[in-house]
Amino acid sequence: MQKALRYNRKLLAVSFWLLAFGACIENTEDPAYRQELASERMAINEQFFNPKESPLDSLLFYTFKGVKFFPIQEQYRVKAKLSILKTDSVFELPHSHNATKPYKQYAVASFELLGKNYELFVLEQVVKKPGAENYLLLPFTDATSGSETYGGGRYIDLDKSAGTEVTIDFNKAYNPYCLYNSKYTCPIPPKENRLPIRVEAGMKAEL
Repeated sequence: MQKALRYNRKLLAVSFWLLAFGACIENTEDPAYRQELASERMAINEQFFNPKESPLDSLLFYTFKGVKFFPIQEQYRVKAKLSILKTDSVFELPHSHNATKPYKQYAVASFELLGKNYELFVLEQVVKKPGAENYLLLPFTDATSGSETYGGGRYIDLDKSAGTEVTIDFNKAYNPYCLYNSKYTCPIPPKENRLPIRVEAGMKAEL
C-alpha cells in the first residue's frame, strides 16, 4: 500500500512537471526562461511530496494534490529600480498567529506592470539566518488575494547584492508556509504593498 502511494505521488509530480513544461513552450519569447521556471516548479512539487522536506502538516500531506500555478506569462517579469531608503529605523512587522518580527524598510521598488506604474516596499530582516545576509523580501497582495491566491499575500525574494537595478518576477511569487501548516508564522504584507490589479502569476492557493 505504501509503495503504491509513493508511486502514485511520483506520477502526480511528473504530471505537474509535464503541465508546467507545456505551459512554458506555448509561447516561445524566451524558451530557456520558461524551461527554467518549469524545472523550478517541478522541484517545488517534489519537495512538497517528499515527507522529509514537505512543509505540509500530516493531515494535508495525504490529501494534497500538488502546488497549482498560473500559466507563465513573461509580461509579469519586469525591470525595477530600487530607491534605497537612508534609514536604520526598525519596526515590528505583523506576522500570522499575532506574532511580530523586526524588519527594516530597505528600499522602494518602482516598476511598470501591465502598462501602469507601481511602487512596493522591499523589506530586510533584522535578525538573519547564516547565509542569508543579502536576502530581501518583497511581500504583496493583489486583487486575486483571498480568491485564487492566498489571502495573506505572497512573496518574491530579492538579492541585496544585485544593486539597484533588479528584476521582479511575479511568475515566481510563492505562498508562505503558514498556508500549509499552522506551526509556521509568516510576514503579513504591509497595506502599502497592495497592488490594485489582478496579478495572475505565480502560485495559487488551491489545496
